[in-house]
Amino acid sequence: ELFHAALTRRYPGVALPLLRELKVEESPPLQPVPCLRFCSMAIEYPWIGEVETDLVRLSFDYDGVRLGGEQPSQVLVGDRVLKIRRDPDFEKECADQLMVAGLEWNDLWEDEGNNDSFVVDGEPEVWFDFQADNLPRLRKQGWRIEFDDDFHYRLAEVEHWYGKIEARDGNTWFHASLGVRVEGELINLLPPLVTLLRQFPKIFRQERLRQLDPDQQLIVPLEDGRMLPMAVSRIRNILDTLFELYQADVLDEQGQMRLSRIQLARLAELDGGDASTRMHWTGANDQRVLAERLQGIECIPEVAPPKDLNARLRSYQRQGLAWLQFLREYGLAGVLADDMGLGKTVQALAHLLLEKVHGRMDRPSLVVAPTSLMVNWQCEAARFAPGLRVLTLHGPQRRQYLDAIGNYDLVLTTYSLLTRDQEALLQQAWYFLILDEAQFIKNPRTRASRLVRQLDARHRLCLTGTPLENHLGELWSLFDFLLPGLLGDAKRFRRVLRTPIEKHADEEASRRLARRIRPFMLRRTKQEVVSELPPKTEIVRGVELEGAQRDLYESIRLAMHERVHRAVADQGLASSHIIVLDALLKLRQVCCDPRLLKLESAGRVKRSAKLEMLMELLPEMIEEGRRVLLFSQFTGMLELIEDAVREAGVDYVKLTGRTRDRAAPVERFQGGEAPLFLISLKAGGVGLNLTAADTVIHYDPWWNPAVERQATDRSHRIGQDNPVFVYKLITLGTVEEKIQAMQARKQALADNLFDRNGEMQANWTDADLDLLFEPLG
Repeated sequence: ELFHAALTRRYPGVALPLLRELKVEESPPLQPVPCLRFCSMAIEYPWIGEVETDLVRLSFDYDGVRLGGEQPSQVLVGDRVLKIRRDPDFEKECADQLMVAGLEWNDLWEDEGNNDSFVVDGEPEVWFDFQADNLPRLRKQGWRIEFDDDFHYRLAEVEHWYGKIEARDGNTWFHASLGVRVEGELINLLPPLVTLLRQFPKIFRQERLRQLDPDQQLIVPLEDGRMLPMAVSRIRNILDTLFELYQADVLDEQGQMRLSRIQLARLAELDGGDASTRMHWTGANDQRVLAERLQGIECIPEVAPPKDLNARLRSYQRQGLAWLQFLREYGLAGVLADDMGLGKTVQALAHLLLEKVHGRMDRPSLVVAPTSLMVNWQCEAARFAPGLRVLTLHGPQRRQYLDAIGNYDLVLTTYSLLTRDQEALLQQAWYFLILDEAQFIKNPRTRASRLVRQLDARHRLCLTGTPLENHLGELWSLFDFLLPGLLGDAKRFRRVLRTPIEKHADEEASRRLARRIRPFMLRRTKQEVVSELPPKTEIVRGVELEGAQRDLYESIRLAMHERVHRAVADQGLASSHIIVLDALLKLRQVCCDPRLLKLESAGRVKRSAKLEMLMELLPEMIEEGRRVLLFSQFTGMLELIEDAVREAGVDYVKLTGRTRDRAAPVERFQGGEAPLFLISLKAGGVGLNLTAADTVIHYDPWWNPAVERQATDRSHRIGQDNPVFVYKLITLGTVEEKIQAMQARKQALADNLFDRNGEMQANWTDADLDLLFEPLG
């Protein structure tokens, strides 16, 4: 009190605290919490002057008391002096950890008590490396990490990734943002990523990113000054998905990207493979569900086939139906690209029938197919989906039905007739537009390809066993018809995907393309579904006679019909057996190839529609790895086929009645030396074991089904491990199709047409003859 009074007298007007007697206490021994503080400050260096320096300062928390460097161990706490018992060994161990991790003690800042700071030696990237490589480990050890706002190289630590979708313009266009959650705050990464692309286009080119280690970290600066580390694999995926289709002005004023529904579906590609990189989607619930469904496209639940479907769908076909229903539900489109013969048509018919049953088919659907497939669609629609009202727009009489299209469920037409009937087809609003053998539009510049893009259809579907024949541009053309924008425009697709894949064998580009189209293309091969297939699948392929071949058929039909009628009138049907056979033989020869006829008029016909169809089918089958038996009852026809396949460069062996060494061609075929075996029906229809074949073609189907079955059984027999596909080639509207129709409508009549030796019976009726000799439609 005396001392305080003396000070007060000496310094009047100055408020002085009373002197206190402080109690000195010593803290118990304890292990402190290491604390790292990242900061930037101005430091006066000798010979350099004041420099803004980035530091990390190490201190230790002793039960609420922070000490660093050589700070005194005695601190004032209230009315007592606390003497901290520091742990120098532990503090040195912590400092050594920082040194080992790449930091250096800041020996230029030697003021008393300031030897607790460390700096990096090198470029600023070292700060990022130190944080990314060491802070997670230090935190696990219990270290406390702090950042000053002015520190220049602070990394943002991602809590999770998020995607946000906002529907606008009546759910036609959407605005998407993409980013991360950091310290509870959502940060949209699209603006900084676009800035990087514009500032460093060479660094962020896809070619450059592909050369980097996928696990390497790239630093993305955020608007608040923090830096976000992103793995190369992650940033590459984002750039691929979101920026591939765009150039400048990609973002709106809110920093969001404007996407169509089709482009939005690609957001499914963004999700990473683990929880730390998986997106947390918000907004536009339907689109989020779509993205999730596309991500798990293989797990689409099965759909019950329509009860009115006259077919028992196999497991893979039910999966195909579920996939088609999924695409329809979300307004998407796709390519059903199953191997030839796996039932693409019946899957499509089941899909259409299901749409009608559920009352969704409020418009007719249009199928565009090659002329040769018209009969197949007609027959399978009648057989499997009789509940569909089907209109076939084919032949000159079709024009009378153009005004009645709206009265039907399913309309069938051909690629060749599209442009002729385009006025009526363009005026009609369609429910489904289905392109069969869709590779017909592989060239987007053809008239047919341009026209199908103009048709007004709510849903679109492509059917093809060969979505890609020559180059990736053909695949682009299919998807440009189905989902415009999914693969970008042709020029950008060529630069970003086609050229890297075709010219540089870029595996990453291949994976990216496969990932993008995976939800929208369903392809199953025979080998994949072999356990689901029956032992034998029969397929009818039809082709229409045209031009001079058609005229020749009509002239011979008229002459033969008149001759048969005279013979029947004079001798009766039973006694006119040979005349009927001769007449039918000539008509069948015209159907196969006019050159088989020994007539001057036939010699002037240079084209065969059926042979041309065969030469479209065979190379495709051989390319798929099929082993083919081709039967004809005409040895002259086999010679013509032999010339054609030789010109096409297809290896073959041949067996006819003139073949002396029957074992040699069989051994060559069974041994895999040739993929094609040409066989005359009589010489090779029985007695051969050709289990190496998985495909049988009957070029000129014989009237007796039993004879055909015997020929087919050369491959379809014990020892055959693969499913067998049997093709019957017929000419539409001719005697060949009439026999097919008779067999379908009157199985009993078909069974009675032939005796056990395969010869024609004479118990035909006049009505049967009139049917066989009907004029072409």
